[in-house]
Amino acid sequence: MKMMFCALCAYIVLTPSFSQDTLALTLEEALGRGMSHSYDLRNQELNLRGAALEAARLDARRAPVLGAGGDLRSNLILPTTIIPGSVFSNPGQGEGDRKVRFGTVFNISATLDATYPLIDPTLSTDRQLAEARRALQGSVLEIQKKQVRLQVSEAWYEVFLSEEQLRLAADKLQRARDLLAVTYARRDAGTALPSDLLRSQLEVENALAAHEQANYQLTSTRQALAYRTGIPLTTPLRTAGMPAPEAPRPLPAAQPEKRAEIAEYQQRLVLSELEAGRIEKQYQPSLNLYGSAALQHLSNNFSVWQNWFPLAFIGLQAKVALFDGQLKRRDQEIAAVKRMVAQQDLEKKQEETAFEVSTAETAVQQSVVQWNKAQANVAAGRQLFALDRERFAQGKLTYSELLNTDYALREAERNALSAWYNYLLARARWERAAGM
Repeated sequence: MKMMFCALCAYIVLTPSFSQDTLALTLEEALGRGMSHSYDLRNQELNLRGAALEAARLDARRAPVLGAGGDLRSNLILPTTIIPGSVFSNPGQGEGDRKVRFGTVFNISATLDATYPLIDPTLSTDRQLAEARRALQGSVLEIQKKQVRLQVSEAWYEVFLSEEQLRLAADKLQRARDLLAVTYARRDAGTALPSDLLRSQLEVENALAAHEQANYQLTSTRQALAYRTGIPLTTPLRTAGMPAPEAPRPLPAAQPEKRAEIAEYQQRLVLSELEAGRIEKQYQPSLNLYGSAALQHLSNNFSVWQNWFPLAFIGLQAKVALFDGQLKRRDQEIAAVKRMVAQQDLEKKQEETAFEVSTAETAVQQSVVQWNKAQANVAAGRQLFALDRERFAQGKLTYSELLNTDYALREAERNALSAWYNYLLARARWERAAGM
């Protein structure tokens, strides 16, 4: 029974955690896949492209507009009017009125019209608005890129943490198995109590359960990383290229003013100012040059080879707003309110950004303190466990006391891993908050 139990423990510990077809991903590779896969980023890139096309579309307003048309009409009943007879006779002759029909049965016309805006008061402002909207979409794209990078980084770090937790669980299982072997040897030598053997076997069972739970957690975090990077969810993943834990690096100077979120709200404020200015320009005079050239055929017998008559004209059309029922004033009041909202949104975002930077920096500092303490605790815990294990093998220490030492070491290792993980996440979040 003892040999079978130990063999089972050895199989679980020694079985490779990653199969040969496991996909190894460095953080940069995961970020690249995540950025390429994100539907939000792809849609926002299309939004940016659409904003650029809207800006280019305004150039068409400075080009002449040409239109061509044709018309074939058959008058079934021609309009008739009456001309007084006095028009055709001398005074006193009393000639009767005459009925006169206007037009011909068949009318054919071909027309070419052209319009060219000489003065378009809102064009320059519309161009500025289009450029501001394009810049706004660009800022939104940068914000989403930062968000996707943070999400993928967090998912990658979660896999790294799960891998390390599985390694610690395997180490704990190996220690429990080694202690079980020592306990069996002490029992055979008559120096171990039956309760010591039961406790040792229970420790192995608990370590097996913890190892199994760590495996489940690793599978879950792998799926989350696969989802973020567009990899099939059934693909086994593992992290690669993670350097060994080292002393945390000092933080560079924060540059929150360079955050895309600040640029976004600044551009929204610019948009509100431009829209307010456009209201004023809408009421400025406009002037269009227009003209038309036509060729018309008139006949009663559809003789299209003759009776063609040209027609052409050119003109200027001006429009000036005289009274609009106070619509302009009300539009300006609404625009002023929107501008105040945009200004306050910008100020709020600046305060939020300063708060994010401050709290993120505090989180980094706390994680550095935890990391330093955890490293010292791990070193002390390992040294103490080695001493107590030797004392237990010599019968100078009870199994319960050794379990307490093992538990302390296990907690120190978990805390060290959590401290390193917390530092990595805190630094990634600080870099995003600080505009890096």
